[in-house]
Amino acid sequence: MANETGSCEEVCVNGVYPRLDPQVSPIGCFVFNNEFVGLDSLNGLQSLNNPTKRPGLTFSDPFTDQIFMDNGYCIKHCIDFLFKYAAIEDGINCRCGNEYALQTYTQVDVKLSDKICNTPCIYTTTGGSVSYPCGGKNAYTVYYAKTPNYIPNITITLEEKLDIMYQIDENRCIRDNQTCGKRTLNSTCLSVNNTVGECIDFCQKGNFRYAGLEAGFQCFCGNEYDSLGLRTGLEHCSSSCFWNSSEICGGSWALSILDVPPAPSPVPSPTSLPIQSNLGLKVGLGVGIPFLLIIGVLLGLLGRNKRPGTTRIEDIDDAHQ
Repeated sequence: MANETGSCEEVCVNGVYPRLDPQVSPIGCFVFNNEFVGLDSLNGLQSLNNPTKRPGLTFSDPFTDQIFMDNGYCIKHCIDFLFKYAAIEDGINCRCGNEYALQTYTQVDVKLSDKICNTPCIYTTTGGSVSYPCGGKNAYTVYYAKTPNYIPNITITLEEKLDIMYQIDENRCIRDNQTCGKRTLNSTCLSVNNTVGECIDFCQKGNFRYAGLEAGFQCFCGNEYDSLGLRTGLEHCSSSCFWNSSEICGGSWALSILDVPPAPSPVPSPTSLPIQSNLGLKVGLGVGIPFLLIIGVLLGLLGRNKRPGTTRIEDIDDAHQ
């Protein structure tokens, strides 16, 4: 990734930007209990939908991502909405739930769990390749929705967060690219705990057109992006900003894109300002034009009053010598 300002350096491992290792162990492998047909207790994401209050803001249940889904991604997504459990099925389908989420599910015997939850999630981290169980066909590997690598400081309620997400332009949640050197906004970045305003200010100083926030704390800048081909649903931009949970800062491999206003024009220094004077425009060594006009008028009057026989000023001076 180009680093025009030296603000951040991204590690590249095997041609990709590494993912965070969640460093977690599963609770177990679970399957739906057919005694509860028609009832599904693992429906936390579906419960977020409120078409009356927030029409257009929709949450898929399961939340599916064919490219980036892994157990860490699913766990972070469930953390974003304050859930207790994260469950992943067939390596790509993520579901979330609270205290009673597993009520209509049965835990598979440990001896059989590897055969039932037999889909691994294998991905690159800074420490190399890792593998975690990620469910199976109609089977869920369940984790607690917490990880030492992702602890956002959320100080608002879930309803308040959903209302904030509802106000965001649905066209401005854009998918990022994990391939090294191929970030969606690929000019420069700032990997600290950012707020929306801080990210915009950072990109404005570099005269960039767009700022993008990702994963709750990352800031990227650029002058162009594919606004149509990379557009994704707002549910992907679910991360509260780490330093201001009343703002949304993208999501896992998803950017909240913002326009950057032009940098303000520099204020002229006092020495460059024109000096105004009551004497008008200055000529030569500080002599005003009105003053010159007065002298000219006086000389004209003296010349007009001079007649033959009139004593000259020089004659008066000579008389006193």
